[in-house]
Amino acid sequence: MQTRMLKTFARIAQIGSFAQTAEHLNMTLSAVSMQMKTLEEELGVSLFDRSFRPPQLTPVGRAVAQSATNLLSAEEQLVRVCHPGDKLVGHFRIGLVTTASVRLIPNFLKNAASLAPVATFSLETGLSEALERKVLSGQLEAAIVTASNNADAQLHYDILYDEPLVFAIPAQMKQVPFDTLVADTTFLQFMPNTGIGKLISNEMYKLRAGKQNPAVVLNNVETIVECVKSGVGFTLLPKPDIERYADETVHIECPKAICLSRKLVLATAHGSFTHHQTKELKSCLIPTIR
Repeated sequence: MQTRMLKTFARIAQIGSFAQTAEHLNMTLSAVSMQMKTLEEELGVSLFDRSFRPPQLTPVGRAVAQSATNLLSAEEQLVRVCHPGDKLVGHFRIGLVTTASVRLIPNFLKNAASLAPVATFSLETGLSEALERKVLSGQLEAAIVTASNNADAQLHYDILYDEPLVFAIPAQMKQVPFDTLVADTTFLQFMPNTGIGKLISNEMYKLRAGKQNPAVVLNNVETIVECVKSGVGFTLLPKPDIERYADETVHIECPKAICLSRKLVLATAHGSFTHHQTKELKSCLIPTIR
């Protein structure tokens, strides 16, 4: 029996969906289904009740899922025993908050190639809260998320970056007094239901004294900056994101009275093996950390 099939089965048991498992593992749905039929034939049992949509685990399927999880954990531990020290060994599933992934993933993969050559990684992006839930459920070993005031007590958070938030204003409006700009100009708001979006919403609420001024909600940083370039409105975002997409048509401003930042943190489950390897993971994210 191949542990590859058990890994697929364990992921289905965690997620509850063949289709989502196929997407997460970069497989076709038919390949996932074929693996599960082969696994059932080798074990001689029905792991799924296919009268449900999506298929549900049978009682024996739930028992096999628990045993498979234990076996895979033991396999991973065995690999790490054979490679002791401060090197990352094994396979790690890492989540990254979407707004920072475009900047972090290239450097992470480059650093991991030299600092963790015997480790493999699966990376996915999403919203902070969703990624934290996946860490808690075991679908991810760790996640890079936006720090919030609603930290989960079951997770450990290590600060990675502290990114200042700045305003991006159409260059032709840079002479407009800041108070007037805030009061009268359309604000381009990044998704207010996200970690970074909540920070921005709270700051704008204070600046506008609770008044409901014109605002447009968008879910893409590049789109927001393009709107600023076109003179549609102004925005408040992490400085690295604005600098990535801005040009001479964008004026960046950070009033001294406003000191706001977004903290990116590495979230791991307390007591997990990955929790004890945060130093090594952080080295791949921030090479100066040793």
